[in-house]
Amino acid sequence: MTVAVPGEAVVFDCDGTLADTEPISDRAWADVLDGLGYEPTAEDRLATVGRPYAVTFAHFATRVDLGDPAAFRQRVRARFQERFASELRLFDDAVEVLRAVAAGGLPVAVASSSTRAHVHRVLERADLNDLVTAVVGAEDVQQHKPHPEPYLLAAAKLSVAAGHCRAVEDTEVGVASARAAGMHTIAVLRGHVPAAALGHADRIVESLTIADLEPLTWTS
Repeated sequence: MTVAVPGEAVVFDCDGTLADTEPISDRAWADVLDGLGYEPTAEDRLATVGRPYAVTFAHFATRVDLGDPAAFRQRVRARFQERFASELRLFDDAVEVLRAVAAGGLPVAVASSSTRAHVHRVLERADLNDLVTAVVGAEDVQQHKPHPEPYLLAAAKLSVAAGHCRAVEDTEVGVASARAAGMHTIAVLRGHVPAAALGHADRIVESLTIADLEPLTWTS
């Protein structure tokens, strides 16, 4: 079979792109914030989606007293893990494309604002760990999305020039990161970020298919 994908590698975001974890994270934060008398707004959501924990914490700290940072983080983490265990699902379209890319012989990486351990737990749910050559997590970079460092590091780990990679994202900060790294970027609409916010992507799709990554060919 001949499959067409532009570039020499594909780098996926994790949360919201491969897995439907954004609502889990939202609910975990909301559970804890509700106990402090604060209900997150749609504006809060747009300001924090795709951001690492520290940025989200700093955002909400301007709106309500979060108390001891370490204790607060533990509460959010506990709620997230409880929900993650029972609510996690992966997006069928992204899983299918990742498997097709790997089967076609191209290296695959994941560049995430979450930890590597979290990414591997997500990948394990669909038996994808063996198909992913490299994972870049929050602990691997000094600068997080929208800075290009996560995607540049992913490309380096694959030994592929960033300009020869395709990136698959779902958030404004993720698209900005991948584009700043020089990657051709596909944004997938998952319902939590409006299309207008993803306008800098090279392509915006409602559901990901292998055709959206055309046209570099290899044979499998």
